[in-house]
Amino acid sequence: MNKLTKKRFNIKRKETFNKKLALQVIFSIVLVAAVIVTKNINSDLSKRFIEAADEKMGASIELLEVRDTIAQGFSAAINKLPFVGKEETTPVMGTLYRKYGLNKTDDVSYYNHGIDIKTETQSVKAITEGKVMSIGNNEKLTGYIVIQDDDRTFIYGKINETFVKEGDNISKGDVIGALNEENMILHIEVWEDGASINPSSLFDLTE
Repeated sequence: MNKLTKKRFNIKRKETFNKKLALQVIFSIVLVAAVIVTKNINSDLSKRFIEAADEKMGASIELLEVRDTIAQGFSAAINKLPFVGKEETTPVMGTLYRKYGLNKTDDVSYYNHGIDIKTETQSVKAITEGKVMSIGNNEKLTGYIVIQDDDRTFIYGKINETFVKEGDNISKGDVIGALNEENMILHIEVWEDGASINPSSLFDLTE
């Protein structure tokens, strides 16, 4: 084999190796994507995918590093999707009693800046993290808790008993209060930039 032929052979062999490496990387990307999605659906299925990915990529440290980098990227992107991301927190489990916006009862019409939820659960959970700005009572909301989270203000009304105090920093899912056993209805409002928004867009109610 002369030098020119040998050089061409080496180049061809290198190209073949690069193609195989590229195919392994592409295959790894597909496997990692499948693992992340199936992890939220079926743990046994995701386990088999992980084992297959590890077996396929176990021989190459470089590919393992590629897998980890891709996994982090996919995780960050997929967690932002509404159907895969972090679990939503519902303030109470129940049904919609009064909707957001214009409501009519008999001959009376009024605008509801929040929603009212009828429930059989006394405990009220915070649907976001934030700081307790105020706690009080008034004729409309009876007992209420106001929580600030960045640019949004959350008002929980018809609270019979509060478990937090002004200045407390709370986490999403914390129990902040309890409803009256005789009137199990929670009123919740969300305000942003001086205008109310529909709280129903932030969580799902369980019928």
